[in-house]
Amino acid sequence: MKRLLLSVATVAIAVAAGFAAGRSLPSASIAVPVSAPSAVAAVPELPATITLSEPKLANLQLQIGQAKAGPLVRAVSATGSVGYDQLHLARIKPTARGRIETVDVTAGDRVVAGQRLAVLDNFDLSAAHSRVLSAEAALSQAKAQLAAASAAYDRAANLIRSDLVTQAELEARRATVATMEADLRTKEAQLRQYHEEEARLLPVRPAAADSGSSSDQPPAVSRGAIVAPFAGVVDSVAVATGEIVDPATPIFTVSDLSTVWVQADVAEKDLGLVKVGDAVEVRVNAFPGRVFTGHVTYIPDAIEPTTGMAKIRCEVPNPDDALRVNMFATVTILSPQGDDGVTVPSESLQEVNGQSVVFIPTADRRFAWRAVHTGLIANGKTQITSGLAAGTPVVGQGSYWLKATLMQSTIPDQG
Repeated sequence: MKRLLLSVATVAIAVAAGFAAGRSLPSASIAVPVSAPSAVAAVPELPATITLSEPKLANLQLQIGQAKAGPLVRAVSATGSVGYDQLHLARIKPTARGRIETVDVTAGDRVVAGQRLAVLDNFDLSAAHSRVLSAEAALSQAKAQLAAASAAYDRAANLIRSDLVTQAELEARRATVATMEADLRTKEAQLRQYHEEEARLLPVRPAAADSGSSSDQPPAVSRGAIVAPFAGVVDSVAVATGEIVDPATPIFTVSDLSTVWVQADVAEKDLGLVKVGDAVEVRVNAFPGRVFTGHVTYIPDAIEPTTGMAKIRCEVPNPDDALRVNMFATVTILSPQGDDGVTVPSESLQEVNGQSVVFIPTADRRFAWRAVHTGLIANGKTQITSGLAAGTPVVGQGSYWLKATLMQSTIPDQG
């Protein structure tokens, strides 16, 4: 019995000692089972190349381009609007005061060079023509008088041999002939002057035939046709039949829209990049995907104080009249930087793991990817500052699907 009590007391003392020792240890020394922290998932290593099956390669329809060396171009983007080419915009005024007899066109009509727009009963032309007729009659009379005086002189010259006419009378007739000759020259000069005055009042017709004339009969002498100076569109008609007009007021506006001016609003910070002669690309909402090309023709000396923009004038050919006046436009000015560099089609570049890469065909159905550094972007091209040499073939259209195939190759096979 004593032995049993002694054993129980010994166990109790040991437990108490262990409890006291446990309380005296620092908490950091207490062994607590803790699960190991999970490792951060590493970026999977990409294979250097990918290989496509023949059916997949056929479906992707990849386009192979090339890294090219050439002049570097900076693209300056701006908004703008389409306007008239002011050098091919005619505000037509009558050559003289008169009454409009007929109006042959309306606003929106297309006309050719020399086509009749209206018929003007030209008051000044009528008076000028009357002076021409009077001068022609006077010239005819002077010719007749000179002929009579010359005949009289010839008769006197024959009669003087028979002493039937005195020398004094012969000299008088010679003087009369000289006077008539001088008068004839005066009448001829006067007629030329009146013809010139009449010609200045007549419409100047281009070489093209008057295909737009509404009448097969020529107008009356006092009337003058008002004609189109060049082929174009009638933008405005500011006159009606029967109105009295004078040379101070335009009555027609004709524009040639085969070229247009696009005013591009370029920010002050970009103004130093733009030069006269730089190529431009113009896009309008009416024709998605179409690019109209032209060049910069004028840079103003001042910027708009309210907007801080400079209105750059760009001349753009418009052979099919697709661009209309007042259309809103997006303008890209391509400004050469004076240095050469390597460029690739912008669609060749893809982003993989935070870096720009291109895909290079290396063998049949095999493609390698290469990291590159990029620079200027313009005209669908991107500058490669390092990582790629000129002449290297690169995948253009379809490079996105190569990127997708490359990334898919890093996904573990679950099957």
